[in-house]
Amino acid sequence: AAVSGGPDSVYLLRSLSSKKGTRIVVGHVNYGTRGIDSVKDQKLVEMIAKSYGYDTDILVLPARRDRRDSRGASGTRGNFPAGFEEKARAIRYRFLRDLSAKVGAEAIALAHTADDQVETILMRVFEGAGIGGLKGIPRETADGIIRPILDVWKENILDDLKERKIPYRIDRSNAEIRFERNWVRTVLLPLLVKRYGKAVKYRIFTLGERFRELDDYLEGEAGRWIRRNVKTPSGRRGLPEAVKRERGERSGGDATSGFVFPRKTFSALPSVLRVKILQRICFDRLGVAPNERLLKAMDGNVSGGGPSARVNAGKGWKLANRYEEALFVPEEIGRDRKSAAGSVSGKGAPVPIAAPGEYEIPLGRQGRIVTLAWESRGKGTAAQAKRLAAKGDAELFDAAGLALPLTVRPLRAGDRIRPFGRDAGGDARGGGKRVKEILIDRKVPREERWGRPVLCDANGAILWIPGVLRSAHAPVTPETRKTAFLRVRSAK
Repeated sequence: AAVSGGPDSVYLLRSLSSKKGTRIVVGHVNYGTRGIDSVKDQKLVEMIAKSYGYDTDILVLPARRDRRDSRGASGTRGNFPAGFEEKARAIRYRFLRDLSAKVGAEAIALAHTADDQVETILMRVFEGAGIGGLKGIPRETADGIIRPILDVWKENILDDLKERKIPYRIDRSNAEIRFERNWVRTVLLPLLVKRYGKAVKYRIFTLGERFRELDDYLEGEAGRWIRRNVKTPSGRRGLPEAVKRERGERSGGDATSGFVFPRKTFSALPSVLRVKILQRICFDRLGVAPNERLLKAMDGNVSGGGPSARVNAGKGWKLANRYEEALFVPEEIGRDRKSAAGSVSGKGAPVPIAAPGEYEIPLGRQGRIVTLAWESRGKGTAAQAKRLAAKGDAELFDAAGLALPLTVRPLRAGDRIRPFGRDAGGDARGGGKRVKEILIDRKVPREERWGRPVLCDANGAILWIPGVLRSAHAPVTPETRKTAFLRVRSAK
């Protein structure tokens, strides 16, 4: 149990004393910030713990030199440095977790009260928190934190301690309104009580309970939707095991390739559920803790953004739109795409393909390798060529119509191709249709457009963009006597 010596933690200790057969170990942190008062706090905690027969573990920090309030002095707030509350909280929780592990405790009991809950909810309102934040302080957490007196009001605590003549300490720094929580407690709440009556605190507390119920419901709905609709790029439904929090230690399988979900289905959901789904993916799978502003930005990106819209999700992840899908993808993949884009501007040298055979072709700086197989075959038919083209990875050309040597290079910005049905005039630089327009029409995601292999003839005209389109050059006709069969596949 965490005991500071104040009325709340002293009451917590008294309430735990009724649990027979339970071993209680008292943890206390002496920050050394209040001189003799810090010493008195520690002595009281040790005395009360001893009266109940509890063991104690005290963390004493080096005493700080007393500082007078100097308005305008950088980094100080009276006797407390800027950010003291957050640092003290981190020290306290680390100490309690270490103590819990040392004694083999099943839980760490904290003395948050109903008044603390009301203050927290109001502070979350001012911060612009979402539903998950407006539910306030949790009664228990997955890492063993419990708050047994969260339903008890401070007024009742003080009455109980007074009746039982149990001593406690008052931390005078709790009256310093430069700290936000102290201002809410000592200035704002008294004004609300004066205007609306004492019941206003209960109403705020109850509001937090309603938000907790709503958040629990949304958690369940979000989990079900994720299991049905979120998949890895390879098509695996649901999500793999929880991704490790630290970047570079993600789960195995396809986790490092990202997660995909349908935009249309997602956009049809209520906004509160959409935000919860994004939050759950970020928390549980990416190790990201997005705030409400980022969650709304991600939701707007998926629901209302264009097919190339994207937003940084944090910790090396981004959320990128495709035409029908949205994809959480590691930034490493994004950087690979940029490398590909760089290589297509001329840095990916064409690889000559002078005769039938099998060729391994590196594509620029992204490290991708494709294999091109070229077979010389006899007569073919237009129907055969059509069947091959339907697979996307192979094509049949009239060998006599090919200007040799052929070359394979990465697709470049500004490339054009002459599809079937268009004017055959012009060369690769001026004739035909812009490849970018074709890729957009076919809804090829932006990050997959550039760097893919293209087959060209000796004049530089694009013959084939595997998986997308072949040109009108060298078609198979009844007059064809010899064909060139070409197939492309990824080598790694």
